[in-house]
Amino acid sequence: MTMPKIRNVSLQQATINGAPFLILKDPENFAEQALFIPDNEPMLYILGLLDGKHTILDIQENFMRTFGALLMSEQLNDIINALNDNHYLENEDFERFKQEALEDFRRSPVRSSSLAGMSYPLDPAEVKKLLQSMLDQARYRENPGMKIPENPRGLIAPHIDFIRGGHVYGAIYNVLPQDAPPDIFVILGTAHAPSSSLFIPTRKSFETPLGIAKTTTQIFDEMEKEISPDILYRDEFLHRGEHSVEFQVLWLQYLFPECDDMRILPILCSSIEHFMEQGILPEQNEEYLLFTDRLIQSLRNTGKRMVIIASADLSHVGASFGDAFSGGVPDDFLEETRMHDRFVLEAAQNGDAHEFFNRVASCGNRYRICGLAPIYAMLHILKALGKEGNDSKGIMVDYDQSLDTERTTSVSFTGMIF
Repeated sequence: MTMPKIRNVSLQQATINGAPFLILKDPENFAEQALFIPDNEPMLYILGLLDGKHTILDIQENFMRTFGALLMSEQLNDIINALNDNHYLENEDFERFKQEALEDFRRSPVRSSSLAGMSYPLDPAEVKKLLQSMLDQARYRENPGMKIPENPRGLIAPHIDFIRGGHVYGAIYNVLPQDAPPDIFVILGTAHAPSSSLFIPTRKSFETPLGIAKTTTQIFDEMEKEISPDILYRDEFLHRGEHSVEFQVLWLQYLFPECDDMRILPILCSSIEHFMEQGILPEQNEEYLLFTDRLIQSLRNTGKRMVIIASADLSHVGASFGDAFSGGVPDDFLEETRMHDRFVLEAAQNGDAHEFFNRVASCGNRYRICGLAPIYAMLHILKALGKEGNDSKGIMVDYDQSLDTERTTSVSFTGMIF
C-alpha cells in the first residue's frame, strides 16, 4: 500500500463516555463492522490524506509541517492496517473480497440474515422472547381507543434497531390481525446504500433464525416480460447488508409461524430526493413509472390478498447527521422536528402520496426523512390498487423520537396501519 486510499465511507459524530468519536460506516455494506475513531483534528487530517495520492512518507512530512509533531510509522501503519483489515481501503485486497462476496451472494438461493447475533439473538427461542417483550410493552398513545381494521391494506413500521424502537414495533404489529394472514406481504424497504436503481427487488427468500420466509417469484416473472432482468436485479446485492426488510421478515415469521402459504415480496426503495431538485413528482420519471406500473399490474393480476409494508423511519437530526448544535439537540428543535413529522404524516394518513412528497419537499427534506421513498411508494401503490373513490386512510398507532444520552442523534419513527 504505497499510496493508501480510503473508500467512499460515511462519517458520523458520536460522544461515548464524554469523549468525541467518529463512526466510520460503509454505505455499500461490504465492511462488516463500523469503526470508532477518535474525533480530533490530527485524525481527520490523516484520513484526508488517504486519497491514493500520498505515500506514507508524504503523510508523515505533511503531518510534521501542519502540527509540528512526529507521526511515527508504527502509529500510521496501525491506522492503515485497521482500515484495510475491515475493508475500508480501496485496493486489490478489497477487490478480491468484494468479488468473492458478490459471487457468494449470487450463488446462494437465500438471503441470509446479516444481523442475527448483533441486532437480535441467534437463538430462535431468544428471538421469540425479544419480539414478545416488544408486543408486551406496546403503547397506543396516538389512538388508545382505536378500532383495528379487519382487513388492513398497508402499514408503516420502523426499521430502527429494536432497543430504541421496540415499543413502536410492538404497537404496530400488535394491531396486525393474525387470524387470517394475507397471501402476500409486499415489503418496501429503505435502501441506505447508494444505488443506480430506484427500486431493488430480489427473488431470494429470506433466512433468519426463525426459518426461511419464501419469496413469491410469480410477480417478478410477470415484470420480467417488460423489464430486463439485467436491469431489474442489477443492484440486488444491496439486499445482502440491508436491515430494513430483514426486521419486518422476522416479525412476520413470529406472528405467522404456522402459515406455510405466506409469501413475501422484498423490494428496496432508493432515494427519491433528486426529484425535489428537479421539481417533479417521482411518477413523472419514466424509470419510476415503468417499475411501479408493472408492479401494480402484476399484483393486481394475482388476485391474492396482500398487505404492503413500508419499512421506514422518519427524521434524522443532530450532530451525527451534520447539524451544528453546540451542547446537543435543543428541546425546541426536537419539538420543531416533531411538528414537521406530524405535518407530513397527516398527508400519509389521508393516503395522499403527492401531498406527502410535497410536504417533505417544502423544506428540502431538512429533517432527513429516510423513509420517504418506501412510504411514498406504498401510498402510490395502495391508491392504484384501491377501488375508485376509496382511498386508503391511515391510523397512527404510535410515534416516538429516540434521542441518545449525549443528544447528538435523534431519530423518529411511527407505526401506522391503513
